[in-house]
Amino acid sequence: MPIADARRFYRSLRGSLRAAAAVLTLDVVLSGSILMASVFCPIWVLVSILRSAFVRPGWGIALARVFIPALTLFLVKANDAFQLSVAEAHSQRILAACEQFHADKGRFPRKLDELVPNYMNSVPVAKYCLGPGSRFFYSAGSGNHAMLAWQIVAPYYRKIYNFDSRRWSYLD
Repeated sequence: MPIADARRFYRSLRGSLRAAAAVLTLDVVLSGSILMASVFCPIWVLVSILRSAFVRPGWGIALARVFIPALTLFLVKANDAFQLSVAEAHSQRILAACEQFHADKGRFPRKLDELVPNYMNSVPVAKYCLGPGSRFFYSAGSGNHAMLAWQIVAPYYRKIYNFDSRRWSYLD
């Protein structure tokens, strides 16, 4: 492909590439979930199809305009699955450490930091992202009442473990 054609191809896809970067930044880097992509990408695919039907930019550009949002959704979904598996594994480590702490001391820790260094090397993050859903929320009430929670999709969908009932539940 000649340089002039490559530049024209890039210029026609510049908006789609910027939108992909924005969605990846919001969902992967900031929230660690699939919230924006699940809403935005299907609409984006339809708009790309309609735009290509009316403007007729050529098959290469038309296919790229549909491929970019589909690839973006795939990447965000893969990241979401990874983030969920990380949070599940880390929550199980925290639960085991809290149970061992309870067996040793007769109470649950007041804060997760009490588990370090005897029960865990460090308190793990729930997700590898920059948003508020990256941390576990732990609360220990009076007596032996405690709960551990993390956000699946910020700001609403949370997974909560109740140490009294030894069960997971969801709050949305």
